[in-house]
Amino acid sequence: MTANVIHRIDRLEIESFGECIYCGALAKDVELTDEHIIPFSLGGKAVIREGSCKDCAKETAKLENEIAHKVLWKFRAHVKSPTRRKKSRPTELPFTYSIAGRERLTKSVPIADHPFFTPMPVWGRPGLLTGKQPTTEFEHYKAHVFYSVPPNIKQTLALGDGVPAEIPFPEFRINHNLYARGIAKISYCDAVGRFGLHKFRRLILPDLILGRYPCIPYFVGCRLDDPPPPAAREVLHAIILGPQVINGIRLHVSSIRLFANSGVEEHGPPIYEVVVGAPGIGAI
Repeated sequence: MTANVIHRIDRLEIESFGECIYCGALAKDVELTDEHIIPFSLGGKAVIREGSCKDCAKETAKLENEIAHKVLWKFRAHVKSPTRRKKSRPTELPFTYSIAGRERLTKSVPIADHPFFTPMPVWGRPGLLTGKQPTTEFEHYKAHVFYSVPPNIKQTLALGDGVPAEIPFPEFRINHNLYARGIAKISYCDAVGRFGLHKFRRLILPDLILGRYPCIPYFVGCRLDDPPPPAAREVLHAIILGPQVINGIRLHVSSIRLFANSGVEEHGPPIYEVVVGAPGIGAI
């Protein structure tokens, strides 16, 4: 497998294909808008020019919203990811705590002093890669949770020596289908940027991304074991795209790691797997 990481093409501009990369609507019939490979809200700068019609862009915006504005929202605030709504970005965030086992309280603090938890969903590997039948339900609905507690937390909570405090694990609500479709969207856009729109067989992926194909776990997944250490500091997001042969069928499989350089020394973010397509007719 030949490895490529997204930061090496971070400012790449790919010329329009003259049609929507999802539904195939032609530029002569509809207005097309630029499509980021990695969403702008996650720091992506690589763009497919006039890559998406407005109807498809509305649908994929829901996927970006789940990833960037719900699941990873607090993390993005801490790492200062780009936003188109700079004036609405908070300077403080709340957290819940209790001191010495007493009632739970909520306190808002500057972002630099804010303790936070970040869940990243994991579901098991894509069914197509493990010989399972298509299904609409993930085998597992789990998450790797990363957290950060600032070193000045005692001062933030005005704790005396020996006084215990608890920051309870928050409740997370994740729309796993939207999140997985968002991962598929990033992988698909990357493959289109590398191969070209009609240079590989896209299988069912555009329909999956648009919510028209229900068996998401057959094409999208993630190993359940602990992820490896983070990537090098300069690698913001990493995508590896290469061939796999499953039951004699050659497939293009993408491994994608958002915020690849984050995490702890032993474990970085999970690595998602997406079956993005297959070689075109006559391709090796």
